[in-house]
Amino acid sequence: MKLSYILTIPALLSSCSSVCEAFSVVPHKSTTTTTTQLQAEMGRREMVTAAAISAGVLLLPVEAAFAEYVPKVQDMVQIYFLGTSMDKLVVKLQDPTQIETVLASVKSFNKDPTFYNGYAKNFILKTVKKGADSDPRVGYIRQASTLIGSLEGVLQGGDALMNEKSTTAEAIARVKKAQILIAKFIDECGIQDEKLSAFVASHKETTGSKETKKRK
Repeated sequence: MKLSYILTIPALLSSCSSVCEAFSVVPHKSTTTTTTQLQAEMGRREMVTAAAISAGVLLLPVEAAFAEYVPKVQDMVQIYFLGTSMDKLVVKLQDPTQIETVLASVKSFNKDPTFYNGYAKNFILKTVKKGADSDPRVGYIRQASTLIGSLEGVLQGGDALMNEKSTTAEAIARVKKAQILIAKFIDECGIQDEKLSAFVASHKETTGSKETKKRK
């Protein structure tokens, strides 16, 4: 239900004008009568003008002042790029000659491991007034970032039970799980875009469609 205006601008101006007149100088028959009247009139006009400006601001509809932000594709672009870059990472992991290159990339990622967490939180903050830290969608990106960062230990042979083949398989599994989480984030944020939808569709068997409908 829309809130109606409590006071119209003409009524507010009339009220302010009355207040101004109550404080204006009563003219006396003297040489300063004209000057006194002019000063009083100027003072009254300034107050009425100020009241009109204030009224224009204060009487805006509540909906205009607190309009909900509608997310745009540009707001999601870094998360999308992170997800698609994982496709290239999987291809490189399958090539033994590219393992060192992948490891270098992961080390670079781990220099600022919370970057995408903050990016996701900022995105959610645009559409919710509080609770962004505990929003499950931000949690998806936190988990995805942790998985990507953990590749450094896997590729460096942190698990003595892993051989080269199992190390590669484990690394690929973690990357794909990270992509699933990224797809869930995109899916549940509800932005309509062909590229975003295509990325989500490639992981449709594990994305949270029910949660998406609930948020919409």
